[in-house]
Amino acid sequence: MQRHRAEGSTETLREAAEQLAAAGEAIAALVREAAAPVEPRLSPHGLRVLSVVSARPGRNLTSVAAAVGLGLPRASRVCAALESAGLLLRGPTDGDRRAIGLQLSQEGSAFLERFRRSRVDRAAAVLRRMPADERGALVTALGELVLAVAAVGSERG
Repeated sequence: MQRHRAEGSTETLREAAEQLAAAGEAIAALVREAAAPVEPRLSPHGLRVLSVVSARPGRNLTSVAAAVGLGLPRASRVCAALESAGLLLRGPTDGDRRAIGLQLSQEGSAFLERFRRSRVDRAAAVLRRMPADERGALVTALGELVLAVAAVGSERG
């Protein structure tokens, strides 16, 4: 379902897309910087696996791999490393004792909380440098961006 039609010239749309791409790179750098002081150091895939498992504990390896966008062998290695680091637990699920589900350990939950706090602190430091009215406009625009991304994602199926 499309909320708004893109208006303006193709050139304006292209400029907006270029700005969005540049902002995406800046945000990715901010997230990498936020992860740097948080121990243990994890790969972006490791961070994503923890986030996915945190959102829905008990998922099996196949669904986590799909959610993260990794092949099963690579996802298995990432999960093994997280388990070795004491951040992830594998075990039987409530519904089927034969099925193996993933969940965060207490250390994994604490790690993810430290990472998220660091990420928000870094973002707040950036946002403090913006005028208050521009921050308000950004919040509104980001809300619309999230809806547009979800709409494009649902169109792809």
